[in-house]
Amino acid sequence: MVRLSRRNFMKSLFLLGFAGIGGGVRRQVIRPPGATRDFLARCIRCGRCGEACPYDSIRFFDIAAGALFATPYIDPLQTPCYLCLKRTGEGKDEPLGEYLLCGEACPTGALMRIRNTRETLLSMPDELKMGVSVLNRDICLAWQYDSCGECYYNCPLRDDAMLDYPPSEVIEGAVGIRPYVNEKHCVGCGMCNYVCPVNEKIASATLEPGRKLTYFEERYAAMVRNVIGRAGPGVELPAVRVVKRL
Repeated sequence: MVRLSRRNFMKSLFLLGFAGIGGGVRRQVIRPPGATRDFLARCIRCGRCGEACPYDSIRFFDIAAGALFATPYIDPLQTPCYLCLKRTGEGKDEPLGEYLLCGEACPTGALMRIRNTRETLLSMPDELKMGVSVLNRDICLAWQYDSCGECYYNCPLRDDAMLDYPPSEVIEGAVGIRPYVNEKHCVGCGMCNYVCPVNEKIASATLEPGRKLTYFEERYAAMVRNVIGRAGPGVELPAVRVVKRL
């Protein structure tokens, strides 16, 4: 039986990590809010951030990810970060606690504690944000068809992070909203990414006869196929995506 020293074991994980990042693991890892620059050095893979998340937004890499094994990440296409907010009967968003719960649960400071107020979230330093949303106007239904607007209406920081119209543009003939990401205030929660109907499922539904679309999806289906068809192969979906900040 061959025993690996701790040093060789960690080295093996490190090498596997490169293989994982190049293969099954996404190149741009979206961490939970408050991830520090030295996150990987601080994170002890305890899983407490995931246990604290009330919406199961936080996932953990499996062994195939190598050096990233058991570290937390967020996949907005599966479940966005809801910023620990709950919707009241009056339609308002209220925080579930004084701080974002994942950072409050982190025992090492790999995720910093962030006070859960709108003012704090809007002024959060870029290095602690999850990412930033990028909008492709060429395949955005609001920009192309005066339709949709799901990203704007569902943004938890609406009218600050996501605007209904570009602040310094005049667009002739515009009658509906024209979503615009304010990079200064966007925290990369992925809600816009999650609700955007210009997605793979709707785009590929015609190729899979057995796939059923919901009423929400069906109402946008024809427009989605048209904009994606015009854009051609290789276009990245959805129309608004969360990417890591440089």
